[in-house]
Amino acid sequence: MALQIKITATPLKYLKSLDKPTRQRIIAKLQDIAENPTDARLSYPLTASDKRSSRIGSYRVLFSINDKVLEVADIGPRGQIYRKA
Repeated sequence: MALQIKITATPLKYLKSLDKPTRQRIIAKLQDIAENPTDARLSYPLTASDKRSSRIGSYRVLFSINDKVLEVADIGPRGQIYRKA
């Protein structure tokens, strides 16, 4: 059973600003994570938070899992994403 994917406004705006191949890779990875959210090959937990992180090339996606909903908190380049978390 797959989780529902909810992307908040800020990450959605950033996702739309990316080029099409990168956007498609991120969306495909989110769908894989929704199928199996705790798979260690797809994502890992952040130590100082209840969020998880997934690596997609040089981009990172931060998300949390709440009641059958995968809520995307942020999308961005590796060097900047963890400063917001």
